[in-house]
Formats: sequence, C-alpha cells, structure tokens
Amino acid sequence: MNGVSEAGGGILVRSIWRGAIGFGLVHIPCRLYPAAVDRDVHFRLLHRTCHTPVRNRRVCPHCDRALEPEEIVRGYEVAPETFVEVEDEDFDALPGPSARRTVAILNFVSLSEVDPMYFDRPYLLGPEEGGGRPYGLLREALRRTDRAAVARFALRARDHLALVRVVGPTLVLETMRYPDELASVEGLEHLPTDSVDTRELDLAAELIERRSAPWEPQRYRDTYRETLADRLAQRGAAGRVAAQAPQGYAGLLAALEASLQADAGEAP
Repeated sequence: MNGVSEAGGGILVRSIWRGAIGFGLVHIPCRLYPAAVDRDVHFRLLHRTCHTPVRNRRVCPHCDRALEPEEIVRGYEVAPETFVEVEDEDFDALPGPSARRTVAILNFVSLSEVDPMYFDRPYLLGPEEGGGRPYGLLREALRRTDRAAVARFALRARDHLALVRVVGPTLVLETMRYPDELASVEGLEHLPTDSVDTRELDLAAELIERRSAPWEPQRYRDTYRETLADRLAQRGAAGRVAAQAPQGYAGLLAALEASLQADAGEAP
C-alpha cells in the first residue's frame, strides 16, 4: 500500500483543474485532485429556543443595517481607517503564468534540501487520457534522479509556487510558501545556548532509538474526532431535536384557524 492511498483512505475525489505539465518540450496532459479530505466534525449555530440554524448577516455598523451582496466591495487599508476599493478588473492586469493551464517546471532540486515548512497544500497529479506515457517518463526520471520539480502554475486565478514530487505510483503537487511568508526564529525567546550534558544526550538518543519505528500512517488515528462522533451519535439516538419549520402562508393560516377553534371551544 502506498502513501497516497493510505492518506486518502480510498475516497474518490473529483478533479479541480485540468491542464498540462510543461517538461522541456514534453507536454503531459494531467488533472489536479485534492490530496486531503476534510474529516473534521462541523457544527451549526442554532437558536437555543427553537433550534433553527442562525444566519450570518453582513451588517454595516455606520448605516446600522444588513447589506445585500451587490452593496459590498473589497477594500484595501492603505492607512488606519482609510481604504481603497478593489474591483475585479484590478486583478486582470496582474502578472500570471504565460499559459494558465500549465504547470511550468522551472528547475529540479533534491527533495532532501527542501524544508517541509515551505509546503502548503498537497494535490494529486494524475494523467489525462493519452498522457500516461509521458507522465510515467517524468515520474520515473524524478525517481531515478531523486529529484523534485519546482514549478509555477495558476489555480483559482492566482499564481502559485509548487513542488512536484513522486509518491508511490503518483506525482504529487505541493503548493509552497515563499520565504517571506515564514516566521523568523529570531523572535523566539529562551532558546538554549548552553552545551548539552553528554550523559543526558546519550540517554535521550537511546530513548529515541528504542521508540523509533517505520513510518506507517495507518497506525495513527484521530481519537478526538472518533470519540466526539460516537458521543454525537449517542446524543442523536437518545433523541433528535428538529428545528421548527418556518411557517408559510398556508401553515400560518391553518395555525390561526386552529387557534380560533380552540378559543371557541374554551369560550363560556
């Protein structure tokens, strides 16, 4: 079992991007798929009285009223409480890849030289129909040379730096952070500067060796999520709480008529 299938748990995902890998003069048709699946437990905010889901409304505190979508515009704060409006056409003039649907390989690096802190989000790169042969060529060439490809591509109208690497039978594309997006260690306090006691170091290294094991992702489980899911299932089995359906005209009319009949029956 390879790392990709273990991480994905066998879940089939739909492609979110279609294009090609530009490898010299080689054109490799491919698709991009999410490599991570959101397994977290999500909640809705309810009105405690009637258990109706609460809506988030965008309110202008100056005008003291809720706004419609067409009344809202993006703004960039150029000075405290001073904004400039930003429209869609302002993004059209920004520089981007010469080929919007191309993962353009810039150069190749040793994967061991890339600090994982630069990794942002993983995606699976799969070949399109007819692209299997050049896809396999790039995959095996990266595997033989123990290299990864630094590339640039556009996703959701934004340029991304990326790293294409081999994981099992698959090419994985990792979007990357730029150096100026990483925090500096210079601001950290209380970092030790004294030399470490040799005996203590030997004992710590021995403990690490004893507890070392091969990397097997399936050994690790999200016990918090599993316990929470079981707890919620028990609560649901004990008694489901349904929201009160909003009354339309017919429902409201029926309720009023039933109320009048009830009042008539109670009249002296």
